[in-house]
Amino acid sequence: MGLYEGIKNIAKAVQQTENVDLYKQLIELSAQALDMENELTHLRSENEKLIKEKENCIERHDELYITLKGDADKTLYCSHCWDHEHHLVQVKCYDSGSFKCAHCANNGVYDYAKWNS
Repeated sequence: MGLYEGIKNIAKAVQQTENVDLYKQLIELSAQALDMENELTHLRSENEKLIKEKENCIERHDELYITLKGDADKTLYCSHCWDHEHHLVQVKCYDSGSFKCAHCANNGVYDYAKWNS
């Protein structure tokens, strides 16, 4: 049962008892619920917009890592964590040319020249 279906059912019960004060409280709660639902819709939209803006700052690579555009240091982040959770999680880079994410254990190679030597 959804929120508004529940409110409608309660409103019917309150009307049958003819309790005006309780009915007024129910109307106020209904208005608050509508405001909260509108705010939730707004926040979801804003969140989606922010994620898209972040996505525009991401450089994808053939391997399972990403970097940020304009980052001179080319810090590596886990592409799995970004794709599934929208979190930038920095990966641990090893001298062997490989990397591993401490959060999800995603691993791969960032430098094949080091990896093959």
